[in-house]
Amino acid sequence: MSADAEDRPVTALSAPASVASQELTIVIPVRDDPLIYRCLASIDVPCPVIISTNGSPDWFLKGLTTYAKASSHVTVLSTPENGIGLAYNRAIAQTVTPLVLLMDSDCVFEPGAIAALLAEASFGLVKGRVRFESAGRTSRLVAAARRLTEDPLVTKKVNAYSPPLLYRTDIVEKMGRYHFNTAMKWREDRDFELRRRKANIPVRLVPQAVIWHKPLSIRDDLKSVRAYGAGQAHGEALKVLPAMSLRHELSKACTVAWRGVQRGECGAGAYAALRNLLVVASRTAAIRRRRGAK
Repeated sequence: MSADAEDRPVTALSAPASVASQELTIVIPVRDDPLIYRCLASIDVPCPVIISTNGSPDWFLKGLTTYAKASSHVTVLSTPENGIGLAYNRAIAQTVTPLVLLMDSDCVFEPGAIAALLAEASFGLVKGRVRFESAGRTSRLVAAARRLTEDPLVTKKVNAYSPPLLYRTDIVEKMGRYHFNTAMKWREDRDFELRRRKANIPVRLVPQAVIWHKPLSIRDDLKSVRAYGAGQAHGEALKVLPAMSLRHELSKACTVAWRGVQRGECGAGAYAALRNLLVVASRTAAIRRRRGAK
């Protein structure tokens, strides 16, 4: 598969058999995403899996429970409140393995990705890559823009955002002694990343450990962008995240636009820059709403 290949079948991967891991638990937070079954089918390392629901409807919980009864390695934790951070924390608290791997329900593992992450587990904090599937022109644009801003092979920057993120659970002893802030419904991994930097804990990039995200329309992509901005504002209000710098965000937008030009992806670069600016706008709007509500 080439480095820039984005068009791939939107079906569950046929994963090769692998050696069971007694040290790893995979944690998947979910609300009501039916793609979680596709995600589960892509797991090719026999190990415990905890599905941590947050605010899930009864019909969805019933389906997951039925699935778990037929799969002895799968556990379903039901949390009535919304919030990925809370879902993560409750699942991690139930693990008995020294390692956890955080995954999203709308993504699938490429064959061998989990084994590749495990092979580097001695580093303590290991990061794979997210690639975006495409099923048409607009989702192809989104995939290219995400690659320009999020793929460490393109940005030359490695962070501890999830997914896929594998780490030893005891490293949080150096990071404020908690995994994720339960008060944050968005950008909880930003807080994790900032605490990781403060504790000076390195991240090991495993380029071959790839997961594929479902195709995103521009509408759905911008919906997540608005949520990021609102999450940033909430994090600032909680004094968990530092105030966003407009100058810095403008610089980032210019950088990603120029990166698109350099790679011959001008349209993707322009759209990626627009995404950056919309995060700022969404954050500003959320702050104004909060002030108006007081």
